Amino acid sequence: MNADTVATNGGAIAGAAGVGETVFLTGATGFLGSEILKRIIETHPRSKLALLVRSTARETARERVDKLMARVFSQGEATRHAERVEVVEGDISLRGAGMDSERSAKLAARIDHVIHCAASVRFDLPLDVARRDNTEGTRNILQFAERMPRLARFDYIGTAFVAGDRRGVIREDELDVGQRFSNSYEQTKMEAEKLVRRFGERFPTAIYRPSIVVGNSKTGETSTFQGFYQAVQFYRRIFRGRFLVLPLPVDPSTPVDLVPVDYVVDALFALIASERSLGGCFHLTSGPGATCTADELLKLLAEFTGVKQPPYVSKRAYQGLVRPVLGNALFWNKRINVARRAEVYMPYAWSNLIFDKTRAAAILDGAGIKTPHARTYFVKLLEYQAKATAAV
Repeated sequence: MNADTVATNGGAIAGAAGVGETVFLTGATGFLGSEILKRIIETHPRSKLALLVRSTARETARERVDKLMARVFSQGEATRHAERVEVVEGDISLRGAGMDSERSAKLAARIDHVIHCAASVRFDLPLDVARRDNTEGTRNILQFAERMPRLARFDYIGTAFVAGDRRGVIREDELDVGQRFSNSYEQTKMEAEKLVRRFGERFPTAIYRPSIVVGNSKTGETSTFQGFYQAVQFYRRIFRGRFLVLPLPVDPSTPVDLVPVDYVVDALFALIASERSLGGCFHLTSGPGATCTADELLKLLAEFTGVKQPPYVSKRAYQGLVRPVLGNALFWNKRINVARRAEVYMPYAWSNLIFDKTRAAAILDGAGIKTPHARTYFVKLLEYQAKATAAV
């Protein structure tokens, strides 16, 4: 496979630009997936959606979609849009994506566009568990897509953090260069992207790699408080004490690549609208010149929360001196327990990743889509989180 493209021979497989007539969307009940659903419904009136959704112990797939539509739209709008949304009960982690063969065959005959957004985004899962959704789940969706005679494009939502423990500038065409991984999420998303790249040698495909997706840059609004927001909560809970001052294991110069969901969706659909996206891999990130350092964000966080910024400690000092103390039962309390739970995010406080956006910018700049700088919306994210959590 040519390292510079998803397709063979340096060019994209023939496909189509734009959102299809019948879109098969996975991950619609998730944060980014629900925004993709909303954008298609609101701005592509000729498109219909088939949503792959699994039932839970408490809700059927249909009930989950009904709840999703009621959250994304007003009740009247949800009812009006219902005829454009087909609920497909299934599970990406199961063979055949959990669909019966007859339903699968009929659906495959109608689909002309796949957007695969579903993934397990937890950092603390055992590798075999994370592989069920991220690696094998992607394999199952690709095998389903192979049976679609009308397939015009396959759009895959990956992550910029397939870069693992690499440092410095990460190019959009690079994937497996022998890097190690901080968690099972990074590793299994890299494995999944490998599968998509092989699929892209035969089918029209594009890959998108967001970084840390946060709320709306204009309003701060978000439908989930995972990831970045959990790190904010950890900060409040760990460092607000007066008598036991824990050091913060952060490299203050680390660039933190936050990207607001409205930019990600704008960029995604601008790329989908361009034939030039087929065969490509694109960073949907802040990128060079548009990120804040960890120190800058922590200063804003400290000012907003009123929690004094703690002293920094190096990775080596934390692992050699601080962590053994946290593991000592004599020093155990609730704050220290929270600090241990927060360790899953610590590799990102010591990284030095700069996500090059040359390919994405070549298309997005022409569409007038620019990445807002984190310092222009960071406090809006904190305000929305504080208001939403206070109401719970």
